[in-house]
Amino acid sequence: MQPNSNANRRRPLALLIACALAGIAATATASAGVVGPPIPIGQKGVATPDPLVPVPPVRPCVVKLYTATSATGTFNDYANHPFNYTPPANCPGPWNKVVFKADFSVSKGRQFDRTAALWIGGANVFFGTTQEPSSKVSPRWHVERDVTDLSALLGVAHPANVALYNIYNATYNGSITGSAELDFYPASSTYPAAKAPDVVVGLTSDPAGSYAYIDTDGNPLARTLSLPANAERAYLDVIAQAQSGDEFWYTCAPDAFAASLNSCGGTAFRETQVTIDGQEAGIAPVSAWIFTGGIDPYLWRPIPGVQTLNFVPFRVDLTPFVALLDNGQPHTIALRVVTGDSTFQNAGQYFATAGNLLLYLDHGSTQVTGSVQPVIDTGVHPATTTTQSPDQTQLTFDTVSRHSLLAIGTANTSHGVVKSRAAQTLAFENKQNILNTATQFEQTINQTSTASYSSSSSWPSGSSYDARNWSFPLSMDINYVVAGDGSATQTTTANQGYTRVQIRNGPDGYFSSTRSQSANPTDTLNFDSNGNFTGPSGQGSSSSYFFKDNAGACYSRTVSAASGAVTAVSNGAGCGSGPAGIPAQANPRH
Repeated sequence: MQPNSNANRRRPLALLIACALAGIAATATASAGVVGPPIPIGQKGVATPDPLVPVPPVRPCVVKLYTATSATGTFNDYANHPFNYTPPANCPGPWNKVVFKADFSVSKGRQFDRTAALWIGGANVFFGTTQEPSSKVSPRWHVERDVTDLSALLGVAHPANVALYNIYNATYNGSITGSAELDFYPASSTYPAAKAPDVVVGLTSDPAGSYAYIDTDGNPLARTLSLPANAERAYLDVIAQAQSGDEFWYTCAPDAFAASLNSCGGTAFRETQVTIDGQEAGIAPVSAWIFTGGIDPYLWRPIPGVQTLNFVPFRVDLTPFVALLDNGQPHTIALRVVTGDSTFQNAGQYFATAGNLLLYLDHGSTQVTGSVQPVIDTGVHPATTTTQSPDQTQLTFDTVSRHSLLAIGTANTSHGVVKSRAAQTLAFENKQNILNTATQFEQTINQTSTASYSSSSSWPSGSSYDARNWSFPLSMDINYVVAGDGSATQTTTANQGYTRVQIRNGPDGYFSSTRSQSANPTDTLNFDSNGNFTGPSGQGSSSSYFFKDNAGACYSRTVSAASGAVTAVSNGAGCGSGPAGIPAQANPRH
C-alpha cells in the first residue's frame, strides 16, 4: 500500500498471499458524552469500535477543506492535491476544541490499500490508510482527530496538501474519493479556551506539507529551524509508517536468512529516534500497524486493524532541551528509524514519517536561558538469538532490545528557575518460530513492545508530573499447508493490542486515564491444485475499544463480524451505569 512508485507491488511474504486520543493534557471542562457512530448489523464496508471525538454542545464554526465531488477530493491519480487553507471567518480563536473530520469512499472493484495524509502549513493534521474494496462491496468510513493542539497554526491562512496516491486504471479500478473539514468550537466561560501550544512547526520543509520517506538505518527526516527564544516547553509528535520492504517489518529475519525465506532483513526490530543537532534527544516505538491488504485482506473485512485507518502519533517530551533551542541559533531536529543491526543491508526498506514540533512560550519573557545536562543514553543494542534444527526445517529468531534515555535541563523563566526531567525506556521482543518443509510453511510471531515515559518539572512555587505507559503487542500465526492432491490452504490468526495509561498531576489538578484497543481476526485462504484462489473460509473477527478516566468519562465498544459482515455490537462493558455506560462529562484526549 506504499504511497510511492512501487504502490502496485507487494513483497511476497514466505508463500503468503497479498491480494490485489495524542495530547499533552485532557481539557478539564465539561463536554458532550463519548459516543461511537451507529454500526448496523450486516455492515460489510467498514466497522470500527472507535469513538467520535467528544465535543461541547455548541455549534461549531466549520471550514470545508475539500469535497468528494471536487478535483481535490478525487484521488484517481498519483499526485499531491494542494489547496489553500483559510481560518473560519468571524470565528477567531482561541477555541475550546478543534476537530478534524474526514469521510472516504472506495468504489467496488480492485484496489490496494493506500496511505492518506493531510498537512496544513507543513504540519501534519491527519495520517492513516484506506480500506480495500471488493467486487461487491464499496467501503465508506469516517475518521476524526482532535487537533486542538494545532490551534496556533490553524488561526492563520496557509498552503495545504492532501495526498492519497492511487494507481487507477482498468486493472486497479477502485476509485477513491473523500471530503474533509475542520470544526472549531468557540470558547466561552462554560467551555474555556484550551491550553494549546503557541507555536506549531512541521518537520517537512514543504510549505504546504508532504510525505517524507526515510530509509531504515539511512538518512533521517531533518529540518533546521530558527525558533522563538522564549519557549519553556517543547514536544514532538511522531508518526513512523512502515513502507515497501519494511511494510511487514515485524516478520523480518536476520540478513543471513532473509533471502532464503523471501523475507525482509535487519531482524524484526525497529525504533524511531529523535535528535537535536545530531545529539540523541528522544526515542519512540514503532507501532505495529497492519494495513487492510496485510497478509490476508479478508482478515480486515469489515473490521480493520488497530488504528489502521487513523494513526495515533507518539509524543516525545523535549522540554529539557528548551535552553538549547532558545539560544538564538538555528537547530536541526531530525527523525530516523533504526534496526540496530550493524550487518543490515537496506533493500528498499523505508518509512513514511511525520513530525510536528509543539512549543509553549513564556509570555513573561523574551529570552529563556538555562542549561542542558549531558544526556544519559544506553543506546540501541538489540540482540538476536537464532536456533535451527539439524535438517534446517525449523528456525527460531528471538530479538530483544531495551533502550533508556534520560534528559535533564534547567530554564530561567519569568516564574523562576524550572528544572525539567524526561525519562524514557523502550522494551521490545520479537520471537518467531518458522517451520519450512516441502508441504508446509508456518510462521508464528509473538511480539511485545512497551514504552515507559515520565516527565517532571519543578519551579519555586510548585511542580508537575506526567507518566505514560504505552504498549502495542502483536501475535500472529500464518500456516500454509499443501494437501496430497496439490490443493492448499493458508490459515492466519492475528491479535493486535494497544494500551496507553497516563497519570498527570500539577497546577491543573490530578488526571489519570486508560485507553485500550484490540483486533482479533482469523481467516483461511483456499487454493486448488493449480494454485487458483477459490475463496476464503472461516472468516471472523472482533475488535474492542475502551477508555476510562478519573473524571468519570468512560467509553466501551466491541464489534464482531463473520463472513465479512458485522454480527454484533456491544456497548458499555466495564463502564457501569448510564446509556452504554457513557457519562455526560467526558473528554478522552488521546
